[in-house]
Amino acid sequence: MQSITRHLGRVLGRKPFYVFGTVTFLTAALLAAVNITSRHALKLYVEDQLARTPWDMAVYNTEGFSSGEDLPQRIHAVDGVKRVETLAFLRAMLPEEQRVMMTVDGQPLKTPWLCMLGATDLTLLPPALRLALAPTAGSAPSEDGSPKQGEGAILALIGPESAIGAAFTALQGAHTFDFSVTVAGDKLTAFNTPLKGVIRADRDELNRWFMDETGSVSFVPQIGMILLMPYQTEALRRYDSIASGIIPPDLLAAGQYPGQTDSTVQHLNVAEYVPEITHLALLDRDRLITGWDIARSLAAVTKVRDELKATAMAGGTPVVVDSTTLVLLEQMSGIARIIGVVSLLVALPLLWVAWVLATNLSGLLMLNERRKLGLMRLRGVPGRLIGRALLISIGTGGLLGGLCGLLFGSVVPLLAYEGGSFPLWVLSDPAQLLLFLVFLVVTLVLALLVSRRLIRYATTISPLEASGRVAGSEATRALVRFGALQFASLVLGAYSLTRWIAGWSLSDKVPALARADQALDFIGLPLFLYGVSTLLVSRRGLIQSLLAPIIRPMGGPLGIVALRHMAVKPHRTIGFLLIVSLMAAVSLYPTISSGSFEDKAVRGARVQIGSDWEVTLNAPNLIGSSDEQLRGPLKGQWQTLQPRVEAVKQSLNGVPGVRSVTFLVEALLPSFYLPGYGFKGVPLYVLVDPDAYDKEVYSEPQLGVNDSFQHLISQVSADQVVTSPPVADFYEFQPGSPVPLGVDRQQASLVSPPAGGILGLLPGMPARTVTDRQGYVQARVDYLNYLFSNNAYVVARMDNPKLAGLELLISRVIALVDVDPGLAPDVMRPALIQAMPVPPLEVRDLSQEIKKVGSDMFIYLSLENMRIYLIGGLLLALVAIFAVASANYAEDRRTLALLRIRGTPPVYIGRFLMSMLLAPALLGLILGGITAVLGGYGLTNYVWKLHNVKTIVQLLPTHLVLTSLTAAITLVLVVLLVAAALLFSLWVFRKSALENIQEG
Repeated sequence: MQSITRHLGRVLGRKPFYVFGTVTFLTAALLAAVNITSRHALKLYVEDQLARTPWDMAVYNTEGFSSGEDLPQRIHAVDGVKRVETLAFLRAMLPEEQRVMMTVDGQPLKTPWLCMLGATDLTLLPPALRLALAPTAGSAPSEDGSPKQGEGAILALIGPESAIGAAFTALQGAHTFDFSVTVAGDKLTAFNTPLKGVIRADRDELNRWFMDETGSVSFVPQIGMILLMPYQTEALRRYDSIASGIIPPDLLAAGQYPGQTDSTVQHLNVAEYVPEITHLALLDRDRLITGWDIARSLAAVTKVRDELKATAMAGGTPVVVDSTTLVLLEQMSGIARIIGVVSLLVALPLLWVAWVLATNLSGLLMLNERRKLGLMRLRGVPGRLIGRALLISIGTGGLLGGLCGLLFGSVVPLLAYEGGSFPLWVLSDPAQLLLFLVFLVVTLVLALLVSRRLIRYATTISPLEASGRVAGSEATRALVRFGALQFASLVLGAYSLTRWIAGWSLSDKVPALARADQALDFIGLPLFLYGVSTLLVSRRGLIQSLLAPIIRPMGGPLGIVALRHMAVKPHRTIGFLLIVSLMAAVSLYPTISSGSFEDKAVRGARVQIGSDWEVTLNAPNLIGSSDEQLRGPLKGQWQTLQPRVEAVKQSLNGVPGVRSVTFLVEALLPSFYLPGYGFKGVPLYVLVDPDAYDKEVYSEPQLGVNDSFQHLISQVSADQVVTSPPVADFYEFQPGSPVPLGVDRQQASLVSPPAGGILGLLPGMPARTVTDRQGYVQARVDYLNYLFSNNAYVVARMDNPKLAGLELLISRVIALVDVDPGLAPDVMRPALIQAMPVPPLEVRDLSQEIKKVGSDMFIYLSLENMRIYLIGGLLLALVAIFAVASANYAEDRRTLALLRIRGTPPVYIGRFLMSMLLAPALLGLILGGITAVLGGYGLTNYVWKLHNVKTIVQLLPTHLVLTSLTAAITLVLVVLLVAAALLFSLWVFRKSALENIQEG
């Protein structure tokens, strides 16, 4: 019996062995390649997120500056730590006693809270300090080019205009800050520092800066002063000691009081003291973190975190260790654990194409081998032996093909991604080996399921049917029905596209369906294409009307014959439609989604900054040390500032490459009430020239809430004011409602201009966002979203006569600068700063803002897998197309041979074959292209709605963007289809008509 099976295997099994071995090789190779590519996409996404995270660990010491002074050295000694910097934020409400004094230029200074903010690296400090501390002309910078320690400090005032307004203007031009204590009637200076400026700081902006740098917010007093300075150990230690109620011993020694033991001399009243010393650690990421193995990276970073905490606590200093990198890896580990399932879902279109390929190859085997099978049955060979021989051949070929495919599909992409190096551990990981086993089982199951039909045919065919010109099974194959399965596929696919585009989802009402929605995110497109393709092919009249415009001119005199022939046997059409539409959709939609995603990100960044560059200036600095002060009504303050602003404009226009300069003025409304703003003041943004602003500053109509942005700016030009949604919601403003901005003391009246509308965002406002990354825990995300949703402001124009007498405080002047395209930021930045008469508080450029906008894992996954679809997927699709064409030709070769014998010119037969192949392929390309457009646009729209941190980008509409890459891939698909059809139409003439009749 075994010898008979082996003999049958040699006679019947050779072709099935190679056919199914080829199919499983291609399928397994593509599954492995998709998996490695998905892991590479995860790796790229993790690297992108790490690039957005400046520090990996933050060690918080809240015991005081004198506690754990050696902590940075001990942290640096931990294995895996590459760099350590320290950020000290010391906050104290000093007791009201005469012994502790703060003076500016010798004049006493009173403040509820005095805070000190210093860092060992100036890049850790807010931009206002970094720019203000830039070396002045003639000063020698340190070796690394940064300002020398002790060159000066910035005094930042926090609070509403009513509390800090007078001090803010009076302190302009101050030169020296002195902090001292009195001992036995003598004044001892704890430290003093030159002042390089006095600015106003905003609590929310400071917390956004803390969030960007350390990943966490910090306590910022409602009213107080912050001395921002380079890291000066002696000054910080003495401040810490005095805030703790102890006069520094070295200060007593320096004041010749070393022998004093009287507690009234050594001790002070204890202040309300909130110290926070943050030690920021950067890990050796190249050694500890790899995107190929998130679990191992998570374990390595967790180990460093634990060792770092143990080392810090061993010195007796209680600390809290926080890590945004650890949060990122924890979130990514969830995706890494299901990357195998994701790979299968992503590869579903390829599996579908492989199924069509295997089915048609199986049908081709049935047609080519039916005479041989019939002769064997005629000679009495049992059907079960034939089936066993075929099953062994198919199983062996499938197993060997699958193993070779897994090896090829994993090794080649890994070598390509790693630049020739081969990290074997990526493939030898037990979880990865188990996943390869799953892929092998999937490919074998696919092959065996398809082979059932071939084996059943081989075991049941009668000698009479085998000898016939047309097999009886052809009638059953020619029937294509649109049944319940196809209807369900169409409905689910349409639901997925609708959910992406419209944002409506059943899981919003039924949370239990969330997992199902996530699965449909991957399989929605192929389900939709399968449902639509089956619907078209099952409607004979519809498919004829769709194919007729292509087939008739292409098929020539035989065009009508080709059209009727395809309508009679619609199974020919369904194969081409499915293969080409699937490949077109999955190849094109990533290019559309990535282009649309990038377009929306760039537009969001442009809306945030309003121009190419944004330069923020401290308004009092523009006045300098003159006797003029920014006090009183708006009109008077602007008369003082206007000549200086015009000078700034002339200087900026003189910079090569600058095309236009537009100004915003930020003022604080001291008497405008809004919950949550009582201690800082609602800002009023004043447009110096609304017409120029509307013309030169980038905006979009959707920035307006109740009307278009341009119409709202015209309302501002018409002496009305527009407000942000929180302001409008609280006061329930209607168009024309009076807006109580404040008082006009000269007129002894309330200033209440009419409301012109609601504005979602004013382009060019100071930064209101942080770098979008995955390292924030949910509580911090909620805080950021709260800040975004409660951002209050009012917009008016400078020449509004109703606002001329309004009492307020102008704090900042913002220059929005447009430059010629192509100018490098590292060239323009120093040129713009050098053109400023005073150091700017902040300089932002469009490229920086674009980098802050978030990336998305789904986009990375789509773009990476697009390469697999373009290489392996197209190869599989072309093989499948040839398989379908060969199967169809095998059915019709006798008919084609008779046409040749009867004198039909070969060119007509070639056009006939090309039309039958190319027409449904082009229709599939159109169908897949339309689906790709819908899917790419919808996916981009859907992805932005999934982002945790709210930004203005989510308020902008998604634009459909067809990139040059989309056009190039479409052209490649068309060329390949035409080439395949042409080559096949030539290939059928390799044998004579007589040979084809004999074989048919």
